[in-house]
Parts: sequence; C-alpha cells; structure tokens
Amino acid sequence: RLMDEKGYVLGNLDCTIIAQKPKLSPHKENIRNNLSAILGADPSVVNIKAKTHEKVDSLGEERSIGCHAVVMLIRKDIA
Repeated sequence: RLMDEKGYVLGNLDCTIIAQKPKLSPHKENIRNNLSAILGADPSVVNIKAKTHEKVDSLGEERSIGCHAVVMLIRKDIA
C-alpha cells in the first residue's frame, strides 16, 4: 500500500530464506505466488531461494528462521 501511495511499483524482489527445517523447496512456488498476490506483482518478478545455515548459531540450530530480501522499486511515471 505504501509503495503505491508513494508512486512506485515493484521492479523485482529477491528473497533468501535461511532455515534448517522445514525444507522449503517444495513450498517455494506457493511462497512466490502468495508474495506476488500480496504485493500486486507478477510472479515473474519475485524470486525465492532457500538455504540452510550449516548448523551455525540459532538459524542452524533450528531455533529461528532468517530472511534476506532485496527489492527494486520503479517510479510509476517512468515504468
């Protein structure tokens, strides 16, 4: 909503989910479709990756899940 109010559209989204469990590969397409619907974007501009943290710190010890996301926004007047 805020993105729309400020005059921007989603150019692309690159998201890396870090978790030991559950295995996310079977769910990546579902996650992509849900994020696309929430953001009002075409699924082709949403990329989801999943990786483990090799049993290091709380991420690797299955006590937490992390996420890194990079978003490119494009102003509507030039899109």
